[in-house]
Amino acid sequence: MSVSRPRLEAADRVTLLMSFVPYLLDQGPVSVDQIAEHFDISTTEVSGLVQLLALSGLPGGDGLYQHQDLFDINWDLFEEEQIVELWNHVAVDATPKFSSREAAALVAGLQYISGIIPDSDKSVLQALLAKIAEGASAHPENILISAAPVPVDLEIIRDAVRTDKSITFSYLNSRSERLDRAVDPIRLDLVGQTWYLRGWCHARSALRTFRLDRMNNLALSGEPRVSTLTDADLPAELFDVSATDIEVIFLVNKKALPFLSPYKPRVVASVSDDEVTVAVGFADMGAVPRFVMQLPGAITVQSPPEARELVISWAKRSQRTDTP
Repeated sequence: MSVSRPRLEAADRVTLLMSFVPYLLDQGPVSVDQIAEHFDISTTEVSGLVQLLALSGLPGGDGLYQHQDLFDINWDLFEEEQIVELWNHVAVDATPKFSSREAAALVAGLQYISGIIPDSDKSVLQALLAKIAEGASAHPENILISAAPVPVDLEIIRDAVRTDKSITFSYLNSRSERLDRAVDPIRLDLVGQTWYLRGWCHARSALRTFRLDRMNNLALSGEPRVSTLTDADLPAELFDVSATDIEVIFLVNKKALPFLSPYKPRVVASVSDDEVTVAVGFADMGAVPRFVMQLPGAITVQSPPEARELVISWAKRSQRTDTP
């Protein structure tokens, strides 16, 4: 079954063209099929890039374009054998390289998420790591990084996605209550050392985020998924807000706001040069104390009163636990 590729947008074409020329300079004569495979585009799009390249260049001192001011290729070789060879190029002399530190950061990031990559795709990961190393100005610096552990069997989630089924599991919420959930899995996200599953919760009839380390008895359900949401439909923020969420108002130090971005805080008012009030939606009021305790001293609950009481009660219990 053939899969149609999305049409390249103008910005994508410009970005691709900027990489296209250095690639041709490095490779020399290269076939259209090889170019299409390297850039993951169609051969028709490659031909379009070649045509666009032939009309590109830098004007001379008089503001006019002469032949030597434009890119030129071996047209006979291109038309007869579908091979692209640059005969003349302007402005670009070398392929931009990653610094060794930039390459090391990319390698570390890929190693960090390697735990969720299926064994069948490990060869793709190794090929990508090799390409990054080749594209660096020097051998990537060694950065020791431990991959985030994955606490559940990801094959169950992958099977659910492949077969359009839901999954079931028991979930420990912020109130230490064990709840049974049926969910249509959509995407995995990693924040620090914690993995999250984003999916459509059947019980809530809404998009929800679940910590993998709070799941037990994960299983593939025989029931088909009920949601048509895909990864492309998800908001960038980790925690989505639904109409049924409880809104809590906090007084927050402005320096703490970047750390709260996954929760989609809505700024209500500026209180001073250092503080603002923000509104955050919670599906479960029991999650408020943990939300506050992640940045002690930088967040204070303002309303509703029951949220303030929960935090005060939680803090008192914690003090009694810590007291010898």
